[in-house]
Amino acid sequence: MKAKVPALSPLFRSDSQAEILALLLLHPETEYSLTDISAVTGVNLATVHKEIERLGQFGTIEERRIGKSRLVHATTAHPLYQPMLALVEYSYGPLIIVTELIQDISGIDEAYIFGSWAARRSGQQGVPPADIDVLLIGSIDFETADTIAERASRSLRMDVNVHRSTPDLWIKAVDPFIATVKSQPLVRIPLE
Repeated sequence: MKAKVPALSPLFRSDSQAEILALLLLHPETEYSLTDISAVTGVNLATVHKEIERLGQFGTIEERRIGKSRLVHATTAHPLYQPMLALVEYSYGPLIIVTELIQDISGIDEAYIFGSWAARRSGQQGVPPADIDVLLIGSIDFETADTIAERASRSLRMDVNVHRSTPDLWIKAVDPFIATVKSQPLVRIPLE
């Protein structure tokens, strides 16, 4: 049976390939066994094995063996790491996941990703983000923000911190937190 072309990005052969790439590329500092990759992504082990073989032949992952286990991680020094990361982030990354989670929630006037992820997205050099910081501006309650954070964390397999601000605080920017956020790179989350 032939795999369907993924809806999020037709540049990948399958959602399975894209899920594996997203896990490895978004978390390059983490080594995963093939069994771990299968468990985290929900992709069957045989497919994981084939995809890891392809990535290994291309040099986009590094591996080491401990007994019978193969531990793999993304090769950040590979010349295609950044372009592949950009494709994965665009199709399966934080901006897509958070956008989908907040699309139909009323009371959000503006939304941004800030912090290290936004800084890397804007071209600032640094270590890969350990978490994602989101700011929701409007009249959104704590429980809704917390639910968004939990769902996004599960989907992205990393901590997502959702902060809230009123429109007035955002516009005036006298609050030290808001002033700091506004002084750094921001990635606007589309609401429509």
